[in-house]
Amino acid sequence: MTDAVNEKELQKERKEIIARILEIQKKFMELEREKGVTEKDIHHNPKGIVKEYKEEHEKLANRLVDIAHQIKGSIRT
Repeated sequence: MTDAVNEKELQKERKEIIARILEIQKKFMELEREKGVTEKDIHHNPKGIVKEYKEEHEKLANRLVDIAHQIKGSIRT
């Protein structure tokens, strides 16, 4: 696989991850409005769907950082 093709695939994955992160953030805001979920609920002992969203968000955010390093040719420290 060439670097250009690899970078194109990474950029595509990056866009998909950003779209999913924005979806999750929107769902957090909906939970906040509808059920009174607060930042404390998200960061301190999350449960149920909040826990699932938080874990997925963290996983995606980490992957996004990894992609940025791959595209730039740097290493994550």
